[in-house]
Amino acid sequence: MIRALMDTAEGGVGDNAGLWANAALALESLYGETPGFADWLSSLKTLVDDAAAARRPDLRAWDESHAQWWRRPSNVGYSTYVDRFGGTLSGVADRLDYLQGLGVTYLHLLPLMKPRAGESDGGYAVADFEDVNPALGNLDDFIALMDKARSRDVHVVVDLVCNHIADDHAWARSARDGDARHRNFFHLVGDTAEVSRWEADLLDVFPDSAPGNFTWSEDLGAWVWTSFYPYQWDLNYANPDVFRAMTSTLLNLANMGVSGFRLDSTGFLWKQMGTTSRNLPQVHKILAIWRALLSIVAPAVVLKAEAIDRLEEVLPFFGSPEAPECDLAYANGVMAGAWASLALGSAQPVRSLIQAAAARPSQAAWINYIRCHDDIIFSGLAPHVAPEQQRLAAARLIGEGPGAFGRGEIFQVFEGAPSLNGMAASLSGLTVDALGEARLKLLYGLCFALDGTPVIYMGDEIGLENDETYRSDPDRAGEGRWLQRPAMDWDLANGARAGIGPSARIHAALKRYAHIRARHPACADANSVRVDADQSDAVLSLYRGQGPDGIQILANFSERPVTARVGLERSWLDLLTEEPGEGEELVLQPYDIKWLASR
Repeated sequence: MIRALMDTAEGGVGDNAGLWANAALALESLYGETPGFADWLSSLKTLVDDAAAARRPDLRAWDESHAQWWRRPSNVGYSTYVDRFGGTLSGVADRLDYLQGLGVTYLHLLPLMKPRAGESDGGYAVADFEDVNPALGNLDDFIALMDKARSRDVHVVVDLVCNHIADDHAWARSARDGDARHRNFFHLVGDTAEVSRWEADLLDVFPDSAPGNFTWSEDLGAWVWTSFYPYQWDLNYANPDVFRAMTSTLLNLANMGVSGFRLDSTGFLWKQMGTTSRNLPQVHKILAIWRALLSIVAPAVVLKAEAIDRLEEVLPFFGSPEAPECDLAYANGVMAGAWASLALGSAQPVRSLIQAAAARPSQAAWINYIRCHDDIIFSGLAPHVAPEQQRLAAARLIGEGPGAFGRGEIFQVFEGAPSLNGMAASLSGLTVDALGEARLKLLYGLCFALDGTPVIYMGDEIGLENDETYRSDPDRAGEGRWLQRPAMDWDLANGARAGIGPSARIHAALKRYAHIRARHPACADANSVRVDADQSDAVLSLYRGQGPDGIQILANFSERPVTARVGLERSWLDLLTEEPGEGEELVLQPYDIKWLASR
């Protein structure tokens, strides 16, 4: 019976029989010893077939015409909270013109599903995966936004918090009431000795604000696994019913018109005694299965891994061409490396990380970004950047010591290196000295030059700075990451779009990056970045494309003018300024960036 279930599939697009067979084999390796596995697998297949049959004709047509839309060179992302950007889901829909004016085709909306009452980790403690936060609107508003965005070729990506739920989710409430089925949805430990055995090998996510991985529940009469905050209960993916329930959520949201999912906390999905319970092989099987099942139902919907680890630990989340997992993953190493280079005045950190990131498999791509709603974790730069350099970079970005310019703040400390909060403009010293604007433009010029998808974080395009108001808000004051979660300043944004004020120069620069990227043949997806190490320490030199269609990116990460070697023909054009030049050398001004093409 199991073999028959592996060999057949219905509905969807493409080689569904092969996709199902691969998924079924992986599921058997995870759950095959569970009593009733054959019936469970049959029910899962029915779930997938029903979802494929229920997909709307317009979404099926979109699947066919938007295969791998995220690989287009015109793809530019924007990441924001609904309430901080548009107030409501309808308000975001009303701001699509603004986003399209920036060249945005990929809109990542940070957690918007119904959150826990009270403190909710910025929305990452979810009380209902298939209903929206009532403060933002309702499901009709959500679907209307998906449809309006898609009609404008803007693809909406949302968070699926797949590792944990809020302690007031229906499953958690049922477990508290003594329901045996839902108690098995969680990792419950009855005695402190067993907790100690687990904790011996585990790491803390928030060592300062929420140390430990277990929280005692009087209602449950047990310790419940809580990797993040005590009100976020980790799901037990060793239970096949949990996998089925989360798969149902994934497919239902896809059929509402979502274009992609940021899979939050992907590395934590499987627990095993004697390990850190992070990035285990079973996690990768789950992701490969989800990719296969989603490809049966909604093949153009993208999966993005939120795996904020060392680069070598992130690469496996792509899977392989034969067994793909996530289509996209955050290039957090390159991001942190760029900040380290900016702070240290040396291109070495970011150069090393870009070289290492080139090891990604051919079927996948990076999300390139400068800031996000979370902290910058410098310890993740090991082994490419020495610990003392990590600490020095962090110090300069919080305004400490010679050469300091940043206005960031320490969030917590990992392995001796601080992680930092702050908006890109504040970390760049936008209002500290005359070079802050150049620093910010350099970072985004690099972000757009790399292969993969560049993503703008809300407000960076107008130089929006740290939001200090959170300190006086009782609902936010205990969470330092609100420093980089400001409300959009629409007066500033509208002025910048109209060419008014200093923010207009930043806005125009990002529009220029997007415009060139979408149109220049060197920026085609097939043209990966090649690092040129034959430069001075402060200079980052990259190439994309070949011959007359190739470009060279040169960036000066220091506060002094430096001479860079030009590797193109003797006559060239700076695509960013349209200024011509010639010769084998070029003087880069402090924090200058050039995109050079032969002419």
